[in-house]
Amino acid sequence: MSTEELLQKLAAVSVCQIADAVGKELAIDTTIRPLQPSFRICAPAYTVRCSLNDNLTLHHALHAAKRGQVLVVEGGEGDAALWGELMSISAQAKGLNGTIIDGPARDPLEIGRLNYPVFARSVRPRRASKEHYGDVGCPVHIGEMTVLPGQIVVADCNGIASFHPQSLHRILEQSLAVVAKEDQLKESLRTGRTYFEIAGLSSLLPERSRAAQ
Repeated sequence: MSTEELLQKLAAVSVCQIADAVGKELAIDTTIRPLQPSFRICAPAYTVRCSLNDNLTLHHALHAAKRGQVLVVEGGEGDAALWGELMSISAQAKGLNGTIIDGPARDPLEIGRLNYPVFARSVRPRRASKEHYGDVGCPVHIGEMTVLPGQIVVADCNGIASFHPQSLHRILEQSLAVVAKEDQLKESLRTGRTYFEIAGLSSLLPERSRAAQ
C-alpha cells in the first residue's frame, strides 16, 4: 500500500482515536484551533518559520510546496494575519491539504465556504507585511510540539498530532484496531447496556460501593 493510500485511510480516523491507539508517545497540541470545527488534515508537513507580522516566507512556501502537503507555520502571536482567503484559494488550487499556523489568520467565514482546512492560534483582521524572510524546510515549534519537515500531521477539532513517517503503517494499524473496537462498543451501547457494565468496572469500586449496587 502506498503512502498516499495509508494517509487516505488515516484521514478517516480522529485524533482522539489515534491518541488512544498510540498513547503518550504521540506528540499532540490542542492550543491551535481550526477556523471551522469540521476541518481535517492528514498530510506530510512543509515547514515554514515566519518573522513576526510578516508573511513573505509563507508566500514563498505556498509557491514552493507540493500537492498533498500541509503548510506548518511558526509565526508568533502578532497583530497581523499571516494567512487569509486569497492564500487559501491559491493553496487549494495547488492541491495542498491545509495550513496550520502558530499565529494569526483571517477570513474564517470565507475560508469556511472554500472548505480549505486552516488552523490558527487567533484571528486578526490586519494584513501582514512582506519585508523579512524567515526559513523553510526547518524544524518549527507549533504550540507545545516541534514538527520536522516531512513529518505526518493529523489535525481535527480535537487537536493536532505529529509523528515520523516511518511510523505511519504501525500507527494506522493501531488506530484502525481502536476504530473497530469502538464500532463494536457502539453497537452494545445502543442496546441499552452501559460502559460500566460492558467493561466490568464494578471490580474497580471499593467494597462499600459494590454492595450498594
